[in-house]
Amino acid sequence: MTRKCLVCRLFPLVLTTANPIHALPLGHHGSLVTQCTDPRFFGESPGPDAQVSSLDHFSFTASDNTDSASIKVKVNLQPVDIKVTQKRSGEWAVEATPPTPIEEGRAWIKVTGMSHDGCDQIHTWNVYAGH
Repeated sequence: MTRKCLVCRLFPLVLTTANPIHALPLGHHGSLVTQCTDPRFFGESPGPDAQVSSLDHFSFTASDNTDSASIKVKVNLQPVDIKVTQKRSGEWAVEATPPTPIEEGRAWIKVTGMSHDGCDQIHTWNVYAGH
């Protein structure tokens, strides 16, 4: 085998291992993630595109495979304090209160979280305040 032929055979291998797209993902506990199940966020109150006079609190449910410590919530890109309580079903009830009520305009709610087996998920919805 000539040197040129060896390089030709190894070059595709070098490309695929050096490419970050082909890197194996790590879970938030540092282990390799080969298969995982996304956490789910649902049951929003007020719901997507709801019209409210003022948004001073909201809630949603996170699936039972969600690592409750990983749940983060922002409203209009500002972090929001949350209260997380486990339901009998194993799902998580999440309640949030913006630092100040939103009296007018759009509130863009963004939720992020990870499953116990390392998948992450983003869930967003809008709520409209005012008349």
